[in-house]
Amino acid sequence: MNKKVFMMLQILCFLCISLYALKAHAKDSEGTVRLSGTTNNQNHRLTTVKLSDKEILTIEDAIQTALEQNPDIGMARDGVKIAEEALKKTDALFKPRVTLFSELSTGDAPSAYLFKTIDQRSFQPNTDFNDPGTFTNIQTGVNVNLNLYKGGIDSLDTRVAQSDVREKRAITDQTENMIVSSVIKLFFSVLKADEYVKIAKQSVETVQEQARIMTVRFQGGGVLKSDLLSLEVRLSEAKKDLVESQNLYTTTTNAFNVLLGNRPDDDIELARNCKCPITFPGTYQEAVVIAMEKRPEILHAKEMIQKARLSLKKADATYLPNVDLNARWYIGSDDLKVNGGSDNYTAAMTMNWDIYTGNTTQSDIVMAKHGLNLALKNLDKTELAIHQDVRQAYLNHENAIQRLEVAGKSVDMADESLVLVKQRYEGGSDSVTRYLEAELARNRAMLNSASAFYDEKIALSDIAKAMGILSTIWKE
Repeated sequence: MNKKVFMMLQILCFLCISLYALKAHAKDSEGTVRLSGTTNNQNHRLTTVKLSDKEILTIEDAIQTALEQNPDIGMARDGVKIAEEALKKTDALFKPRVTLFSELSTGDAPSAYLFKTIDQRSFQPNTDFNDPGTFTNIQTGVNVNLNLYKGGIDSLDTRVAQSDVREKRAITDQTENMIVSSVIKLFFSVLKADEYVKIAKQSVETVQEQARIMTVRFQGGGVLKSDLLSLEVRLSEAKKDLVESQNLYTTTTNAFNVLLGNRPDDDIELARNCKCPITFPGTYQEAVVIAMEKRPEILHAKEMIQKARLSLKKADATYLPNVDLNARWYIGSDDLKVNGGSDNYTAAMTMNWDIYTGNTTQSDIVMAKHGLNLALKNLDKTELAIHQDVRQAYLNHENAIQRLEVAGKSVDMADESLVLVKQRYEGGSDSVTRYLEAELARNRAMLNSASAFYDEKIALSDIAKAMGILSTIWKE
């Protein structure tokens, strides 16, 4: 091999290293730019898009919007992608590592002079080993490293990565289940708050009209001053209730917008004819069976146990030796001239066996055992919590149905009572106090009816949430 060929090899080696470094830098820069672009696009979307710009928002649209835009769901899905990439990285554990290297060195060290000149096939006889002089060495080559045995730790790391992917997916499902449940609750809470505002406005209008009539009668000397003052006090209370209802509506709407991934002050108009496609077993015991299979929390807890067991196996595997294969091929020269036989290679199989590590292995095993016990107890705790969630969801739904029936009857009775009392009051047989009591009772009955109506729908969705199927229903 002549001087020009060797020089070209040297230049090619450095070019390869430089290109690889530039490619890695460009890839990192591209990822950064892309991430920034995503953020800018998202900010633009949040600034310009309003759900009410197109049509009335149904509960289905709200859930789909939350599944696409909610930051918590997006973060959970990114966690899955990270875990999937980490799983792909474990493939490298079973493949060789190849490194291209190049070295330019000079010095005045007898030992280095000896090894470098011998590798160059240029060692001269009768060299003074104590003072051989200076040396120059240009070296290019390839290193290959391959782990042949590691006590099964690499396989265990792959299984841990697989379990981590399943765990992250369970966390994502859990997040989606919670977000969908929150969307349903806030959707009906917004409608409920809107009903409160309408009822409060109706109450203000009713009392204002009676106050106007009472003022006229008072000016004519037909009623007492105390009766007029009672109406004015009730009017102030009705206005206060209206302000509180409006504040509740605004607060609930803001929270609903944020949950959907929009700005809090975006204007929305919700559809009222919403249907909940949720069916559930007749008894909570049957629902618990489904929940133990579908709840993401159960899947998460089981994956924690799986990872804890794998960690224990990894700790035990550290007692076993490591076997590696290392190979090296290189060319050395002092003046860019390479002889035909100046290339060198070495290959070796090495075994390293830790005999004593200061009892760190024993500590790792003890910690792994405690971690497994912790995971098993967490599973027990999760199962108990699911039993409680499902049972409570069924009780809340039964309670909501009963409240809805009672509230409907109460509104009818309160309306009828107000009509009768109003007639007697206008005829002079009932006092203004009795009229105000009837009006307030009617107002409270309407509030309770609106609350019970939407609470029944929320309780229905809570059953599906407790079973772990809520987000799946709406996705399908």
